[in-house]
Amino acid sequence: MPNRKCDRIPGFPCFFFLLTFFIAAAGLQAQDRIEWEAVEGAQYYRIEFRRDGTLVLETRSEEPSLPLFLPAGIYEFQVTVINSFGKTATQSDWSPLKISAPITPFIIDFSPREIHEGGESTFSSRISGFVQGPELSSTFALEDSEGNQIELDFQNPGLLPEEKNNNWNQITLELGRKAPGTGSWALILTNPDGRESRMDNALTVLERLRPKIRKISPKEMEAGSNSSITMVEITGMEDGAVIEINGPSDIPATLLKKNEDGVLEYSLNLENTVPGWYSMVVTNPSGGFDVREKAFEVLPPPPTPEEIAAATALDIDKKEPRPIPEYPDSFVFGWHFAFPMDSSKEYYENSYAGFSLAYSRNFSNDLIRRIPVFNGLSWDITYSYTNIETTFPITIIHLNRSNFILGLSYVTPFNFPVNLLLKAGLGMGFSIYTSPEHDRDEWLGPFSLRDLDSLDFISRFGAGVRYDINPRWYINLSCDFTATYYLSRTVWSVQPVLQGGRRW
Repeated sequence: MPNRKCDRIPGFPCFFFLLTFFIAAAGLQAQDRIEWEAVEGAQYYRIEFRRDGTLVLETRSEEPSLPLFLPAGIYEFQVTVINSFGKTATQSDWSPLKISAPITPFIIDFSPREIHEGGESTFSSRISGFVQGPELSSTFALEDSEGNQIELDFQNPGLLPEEKNNNWNQITLELGRKAPGTGSWALILTNPDGRESRMDNALTVLERLRPKIRKISPKEMEAGSNSSITMVEITGMEDGAVIEINGPSDIPATLLKKNEDGVLEYSLNLENTVPGWYSMVVTNPSGGFDVREKAFEVLPPPPTPEEIAAATALDIDKKEPRPIPEYPDSFVFGWHFAFPMDSSKEYYENSYAGFSLAYSRNFSNDLIRRIPVFNGLSWDITYSYTNIETTFPITIIHLNRSNFILGLSYVTPFNFPVNLLLKAGLGMGFSIYTSPEHDRDEWLGPFSLRDLDSLDFISRFGAGVRYDINPRWYINLSCDFTATYYLSRTVWSVQPVLQGGRRW
């Protein structure tokens, strides 16, 4: 503002009076103030306001500022500097001034209205009556039930085309370092003049739950089924939680039922599923998650009967059995001597020849005929008779022993005239005692001969050689060891055996 009267007051400095009100010719609210730079030597300032050329207010201020309390409207104002002599030191030109009515803030909406603790940090809100200036702007805050507030930063993109006719703003609000805790929060919009708008329950912060996979049943499922029912028990699961199944292949899953206890029933399609271990992951919308490694195992599909037969077959089952010999049966007649062993010599002093008759047959079982080492194995039934003379102080007694033995014989299958022969068998033996001098019922001191008769277990083991004369006839030469098991003792004897056999 140029000084137009300083030439009438000698010695008063000439200067331009600078108004610092930031937008005098634009709109001001009634609660704003006008300010100017202080003038050295000023006693006070006189401020005049006129409207449509008519003076409506004249006031004074000792400070280089003045609060506005005029009604809304279009005015002109002039500032005059009065010095200590009560004279006009300088005077500004008339400047336009528009005073608008106070702006009333209002929150139209706010989103999202519900978040989990530690979740969203950016929000969107539609508001009206928003003030933004280089020095003072509207502020935003969240307030809980105890009056604790958290300030929000905002980004104002300005009025969008669809907002200009409605006079509202779409703004983005962001949390700072401090995040709201669980509970209900109000949103408060406050303008520089102190007017505010409040939206109660604008934001609800839910507790951030951590889910936990407690149980999965069954733990094993067979591939190939298009609907395998699986029960999953999860605690701490929020609405909208996502359940994933990870493994060698994708498994389509359909939720059939969900109980209030957190038990979910799924139908899993395992038709094209790769066997192996699968893990399960549950993730809450708030970010909490749980992972169950090796949650369940998909087993290979059950084998077909053909696959079972192939899998259970032994390598030996794949071999062709040996042909049944041309002459599998044979009859054997033999002659042997019996010689008592060890303590048995006290009872049996002399030995006489005995004979044996046997029937033998090669095994025709397919399994045995597939095993090469069993080539030459046969079974036999043998009857043998042995007479042994015993000498007691009072008389000579003969032991007549008949044995019936079921046994096995093995002949090495080499293509030689002479092969190794092994024999073993178990059976029953009948012992009958006679004397050339006494009757069997005659009392001979403490016993009769009939009292000595017995039925006993018999075992036989032997080894020798077999000589094949031709495909039908052969000779066995062996040494057998036989044992007779009495109640009080076991009697062993060694028997050289000479046998001849014929196959048919």
